Amino acid sequence: MILIDALFINKGGGAKLLEYLIEKILAHPKGSDFFFLLDPRFDKPAALTKNFTVIPNKMADRIKFYKEHKADYSKVFCFANTPPPVKLKVPVYTYSHNQKLLEAPKQKFNRSYWKLYLKYLVIKWYNNNTDYYIVQTPHMVEELLSTGLKDAAHCLKIPFYDTEKYKGATIPFDQRPVDEFAFVSTPSPQKNYPTLLDAWEHLHSLGHTPGLHVTIDNTAPHLLARVDVMKAKGIRIHNYNCIDPRDLYFKYRYLVCPSVMESFGMPLIESVDSGMKVLAPDLPYVYDVIKPSLTFNPWDKTSIADAVLTAIAKDLPFPEVVTKNEVNNLIKLLVD
Repeated sequence: MILIDALFINKGGGAKLLEYLIEKILAHPKGSDFFFLLDPRFDKPAALTKNFTVIPNKMADRIKFYKEHKADYSKVFCFANTPPPVKLKVPVYTYSHNQKLLEAPKQKFNRSYWKLYLKYLVIKWYNNNTDYYIVQTPHMVEELLSTGLKDAAHCLKIPFYDTEKYKGATIPFDQRPVDEFAFVSTPSPQKNYPTLLDAWEHLHSLGHTPGLHVTIDNTAPHLLARVDVMKAKGIRIHNYNCIDPRDLYFKYRYLVCPSVMESFGMPLIESVDSGMKVLAPDLPYVYDVIKPSLTFNPWDKTSIADAVLTAIAKDLPFPEVVTKNEVNNLIKLLVD
């Protein structure tokens, strides 16, 4: 059996990728050779009816699982950044998909990184228990190499994502509203919502009223309160706590992504697949996955506002996805 250890994955982009990986594995001729270790908070696909177990998302329970089953598997793929807590006698691959974790050693004196730095120390403690790390993009390879955890020969770039999920928009681009922009993301600090909201306030101060559609949930009450204040001022901003991204991707013309850090940038790919034009930061993670319609400085509200006005006034080029889906190569690596 091949173990997919997905403990600690329960929401966000990691959960989307896990769902897609499970779907592709179950459709593979050797899909029955896989066993899945899942987090109780993860909403597993209905098609996964056997060859899985759910244990508490605690390190002690993970250690217990590995000690009891370390002889049961021919290969192990850890999907949540952290290598196995025990040394195994089989090939082990660990998927590294959190850039902030890799940044943590450089930011260990930054209070906002303390928890991440502790998690990084756990990864470093167990580093010798994995043979390879797998990442999605060239900039993540560089981030991983900068930590010294592994050398280049033991850091594999195998990007994968669902290439069909966000295709098939029913509203052509030229029939969508000309001044509506969307950003679909959780309100994590690196997503840079405050600067995006600053830009919309700046636009309003200049007499411009483009619409902004965002997905800020209850984990960021300060942002929710700010949105209410902005709406009271007449700024056209609409928040959707929980919504199918298609409802925004397929309806509006532009994605405006202010994020300053992404391991893979799935919203960029999803929006391109949905027929949107993309305004994105002039940062390496963007160019790793798409050729955007227009770029801006994500730390500067004026730069974001200028990009918005340019998008409304000019016929920007459609963006292009430049990365490839290599999910079949990943599965092949595990089954061969």
